[in-house]
Amino acid sequence: MDNQTTISETDKIFATGVFLQPVNCEINGKQQWRWVAVDFEDDSYFNGQRIEIYDYADNLKGLIDDTANDE
Repeated sequence: MDNQTTISETDKIFATGVFLQPVNCEINGKQQWRWVAVDFEDDSYFNGQRIEIYDYADNLKGLIDDTANDE
């Protein structure tokens, strides 16, 4: 990648199985840019079991649906 490459807040990159997007956030009072997962390409697993992943939730438990194995 040359030093002329630029990205914007709406650009996405692909890493194995996940799309990432740059997000500006404040961490410990300091402005930083972080990569955030915005879309998943394939199944997700936790402790060897398939789970459904949600992009956002009102609480930590809401980020996954572990009933995906019940199908």
